[in-house]
Amino acid sequence: MLSPERPIGCNSGCPACAKGRVATHARPRMLPGEARGFACATMESDVIERSYVTKDEQALRIFSWAAGAAALRASYYGLRLGLLRALADAPAGLTVEDLCTQCGVDGRYLRAWAKIAAACELVAYDAGSARLRLAPHMDALLLDDADFQYSAGLVTNFGVESRLADRVEACFRTGEGIPFAEFGREMVETIHAFSKAAYEMFLPSVLLPELPQLGRALAESGTILELGCGAGAGLVALARTFPNCTVTGLDSDPTSIELARARIEEAGLGEHVHAEEMRAEDLTSEDAFDFIYTQISLHEMDDARLVLANVRRALKDDGVLLITEIRGAERIEDAVGDYNAVLAHIDLSYEIPQAIAKGGPAVGFFTAREIREMAAEAGLRDLRELDLEQPLYAAFIARK
Repeated sequence: MLSPERPIGCNSGCPACAKGRVATHARPRMLPGEARGFACATMESDVIERSYVTKDEQALRIFSWAAGAAALRASYYGLRLGLLRALADAPAGLTVEDLCTQCGVDGRYLRAWAKIAAACELVAYDAGSARLRLAPHMDALLLDDADFQYSAGLVTNFGVESRLADRVEACFRTGEGIPFAEFGREMVETIHAFSKAAYEMFLPSVLLPELPQLGRALAESGTILELGCGAGAGLVALARTFPNCTVTGLDSDPTSIELARARIEEAGLGEHVHAEEMRAEDLTSEDAFDFIYTQISLHEMDDARLVLANVRRALKDDGVLLITEIRGAERIEDAVGDYNAVLAHIDLSYEIPQAIAKGGPAVGFFTAREIREMAAEAGLRDLRELDLEQPLYAAFIARK
């Protein structure tokens, strides 16, 4: 590596080197036997700004990727086998033997799991008592689906994607897709885990206050439709927020509708909340709904343009459409950092394969420009993006 006493730069007195940068003609001086690193470059006027990265640093980066995969795998097994729930229910902690007995697992495997879980700080281990405890806040983040930061969906998504990794590799070569049903019931639950907190907190406390006139009207009575309702979290949240309204959800996936109906019944809302197996493209209602909502699902529709045309017809005069989408990087150069890496991976391993299988556009998450163009084409008016003080969601409203 470079000697810390020996700065990288040329001796020509160029402006870049005066600022601690390296000009195009500069070469770092290497000590005998030093490994050469990699210089990342971006254009700045006629000077290339370089940050020196060593081979050792890149090797550690790759190792950190492996550690992250190990942490997700340990978390996945912890959820699937009930290990995390058992530890959450035992504040004083459990020994390996106790955990084996409670969860019915083999001790050899559990000891290996415990090492991973301790190393990645999923659990804490007290050598004196030989007890494992959940690390702080992991019970809320991985077990409490009412917590706004509930993150179990990231863990279970990793499990689903791992199972289908060979299929996705084949899709690279063939350009084919993977039908949604083949992602399995676990993917339906994963989507529910991703969205439940957003429905229960973000929708009523952040989005709906941006629409005060609509909120006041729906508090009295009204009709609400959710497109792409999934496993029913949104239907339950909307019905509880507006108990005087009739709420209907549509989804084309039978497993999702089965789970949605079960959640509706469990919540005691069956009289005025309904979930139906239907594509939004097949919606034929006219002047029927005061409020139509789609939560991060418009991009998954077979034909989003047709859906928005159906929405316009189905809304009552001056009815409101609310669309939410994930804010993802629109260009490769915008894809920087962990957040964009995770979103792009979801696109690659789930959004694009299932969209291609349905004959959909397979574009990943829609951009603001695309939503504006499609809404205008459908004849919706007054489209605007809500000004939300958070980086994750983009939200748009339009009227008939």
